[in-house]
Parts: sequence; structure tokens; C-alpha cells
Amino acid sequence: MAPFPETEIMTIKRLEVALRKTDFKLLKDGAYKLHEKLHSGHKFEYLDLLKEIYYNVNNTPNVPNEIRDILIPTIEDIISIKKESPAAAPQQQPMQETNQNRVSSLTSLAYNTNKEEHRISAFETFSAPRAQNIQEQTHSAYTQSSFSAQPFGEIPPMNQINTIDTIEQPQIQEAETSRILLDLKTEAKSVALLYAEDSSIEKTRNINKYREMVSRIKDNSNVSLNEILDLISEINTQSNTSIFELKSILDQLKNRENKVSFVTNSQSANLIGLLNTSEISYSLFDSEVQKRINILPLFGLTNLFRCSECHKEYLDTQEDFVPLVLQCPKCKRPMFADLYSQDNNLDITCYNSSLLAFATAKVWFLIHPLMNDRTIINLLTSALKLNHQLEDIFILEKDINIRDSYRNLFLDINPNIRINTQNNLVPDFFRTIDAQ
Repeated sequence: MAPFPETEIMTIKRLEVALRKTDFKLLKDGAYKLHEKLHSGHKFEYLDLLKEIYYNVNNTPNVPNEIRDILIPTIEDIISIKKESPAAAPQQQPMQETNQNRVSSLTSLAYNTNKEEHRISAFETFSAPRAQNIQEQTHSAYTQSSFSAQPFGEIPPMNQINTIDTIEQPQIQEAETSRILLDLKTEAKSVALLYAEDSSIEKTRNINKYREMVSRIKDNSNVSLNEILDLISEINTQSNTSIFELKSILDQLKNRENKVSFVTNSQSANLIGLLNTSEISYSLFDSEVQKRINILPLFGLTNLFRCSECHKEYLDTQEDFVPLVLQCPKCKRPMFADLYSQDNNLDITCYNSSLLAFATAKVWFLIHPLMNDRTIINLLTSALKLNHQLEDIFILEKDINIRDSYRNLFLDINPNIRINTQNNLVPDFFRTIDAQ
């Protein structure tokens, strides 16, 4: 008896999971299965889902050509055959229109492609419970696919297994479907990461003076060019500290799917340099952009410039050359680094975005939280009062007094929250965000 064929929806789900995880071995496996299903004479039903896959493959530039050359023509052939079928609908949506608003044939839920990662999986609404006994039975009946280390297995020939005779085919299909649907339903835990640095009284004083001089320039008041350039140079020296200690943590976050909001009081230009060197995708002040990390610098960055006239922003990413002042490409007015201090016009928009990030994250990771920074303390305590889905807080700090102070502060607000301050908290943190 030949092994039963994989269902159409199972093959499609395999492709969707592979694209979401950029697992090209799994994608290749799914492409071959779809190709085989086409040439077996299968009549396809879920054309909308196939068009979505077609669109995603076309818009994922790092998909290997060997996979693209199989998958794209296969889907085009499926659509073409369906169009020619007398039973096909009078009007089928052209492939070039798949980047417009689309509706799933299974759920009738409209979604836009630019918010694809935020939408709820169409299959969450009817995913079957994952039966433990079926898992245990089918585990011995499957071997790993030659294309993938994911939990999608090829069924060995019937004469090579003994336990398969005791399992009904519908049970096996249900178990395999449950595994895929659970994978689709699982969403990586959101993370709010805080990195704090001490700020000297002299640096705060310089920034306050700097903002006052920039304001005078905007009002066309007389300002000594040499004085403001010397002041900017001194602030840069005070601010552009080394943050290399973050590299190992950021490198590990890069390889995960967790949405990370990186809140910091550091103004160091080295932060952007580290992200670029480590090839970590990031955005500034924009959590909707599909980047690995969203940077929220509470007090600005020395290499983030804002025009004093039209307020256009520019992030300078050069590492070898550090400009003190730039010229706005829009209105030709001077652009100065947009810097703030604790007692001078905090950027309220960035603060609100940071508060929202901590109020909605499931895991907090605090690196060197300060007890003398009221902005950070108010931010964290306010967010904790608003956050009803927070599961774990990790506090990385050498000073035991600071760790205990924050621990007690948080437990006073939520006595049920898990707080980790142990020496091995970094591996514990990654195990926590990996657990689903």
C-alpha cells in the first residue's frame, strides 16, 4: 500500500511557514511537493493562498533561484489551468494584482500586504487541539525530510514500519495538520530592551547650553560659530561612549523573530555603528516598519540631525567621519544633532513610544537601569501598571543594591511578576523568548 498523499492545504501551509521563517530547505521541500501535486492531476482549490505565496516569493529577494525557478512556474501553471477549467469562476484575479487588497477564501478576512506580519493567521480560528496520544504514535512513524529539519516528515514505505498499521490515516493527517497549524499560530514574544548609561553633570550642563544656542540660531540671534562648534565637539566626546558590550546580545537577537523595542538614554553614535557592523536591520521611532529592532533614543543621538527650520531629520551612518553640523537638503538651513537632557525638553513623542513599547511587551530585559534617572524610573513603573501581558523581567546590573531596588519596586506594583536577577540570566532570557 502506497503512503497517502499530502493534502493541498498541508503543502500550502508548509510553504507559508517556510516563507515566514525564511527556511529555504523547507521552502524547497514544499516547492517540490506542490510541483508533484500539480503533475499528479490534483485539482487545486485554494488559489488565493497560492497567489499570496506567489507574491511573497517574488518580493523576497534572497529566495534562491533554484527554488524560485520551481515554485513560480508551478503556481503560474496552477492558476492557468484553473482559468481554463469550465468550472472556474468567470473572473480570476490576475497575478499582478496580488499586491492589492486580498481576501482569504477560507476566512473572508481582508488584509493588506504591507501589514502581513501583523495579521492573524487565517487558520488560528479553527486550528484543532494537538492530541498528545497522536503525537506519540506518529513520532515513530515519520522520518525527517531530506530537505528540512523542521517537524514535517516524509512517510517511509509501509514495509519499513510496524507501528503505522495501528494508526488510522485520518488521525495521522490530523496530527500533522495540528503541528503545522500550531507553528503558524505561535507568535514570537515581544521584547522591550532597555540600555542605560550614567550621564555626568557636566554633560547635562553642556547639552542645556547647546540647546539654548541652537534656539538662538533659529531666532537669528548672534551666536559665536567657534563657540558652538567647540561645544558640539565636547558633547560628542562625552556622549560617544563604547557600547560593545551589547554586541553578543544584539547578535543573538538578530537570529530570532522576536519584535524588539530598544529604548536607551545613550546618545552614542556607536550604537548605529554597532548595528551596521553586525548587519542588524533597525528602524528609528517606527515600530510598524518590519525591521528586527526599533531604536528609541530617549535623549537623541549625536549622529541624528534635525533641521532647525523645517525639522527634517537625517541619520548619519558614516563611521570614519563625524560631522558637527550639516546643511538641510530641503531648506538649506543648518542641521544640528537633536539632543536632550533629563531637565531640558524631553522628546515627548519618543517617551510616549517607549512607554507603549514597555506597556505591550511580554518580556523586559533591563541593562544597567539607573536609580538616579527619574525619567527611566517613571517610564518603567508607568508601563508596568499598564501592562497586563508582561511575563518576565530580566535585570542585568552588577550593583546588587540597584537590582534589589528595582525588584522591590516592580513587586510592589505586580507581586506575581517573574523577575530574574541571577548571574545566568542572559541564557535564561533567550530560553524564555524562545519558549512558546
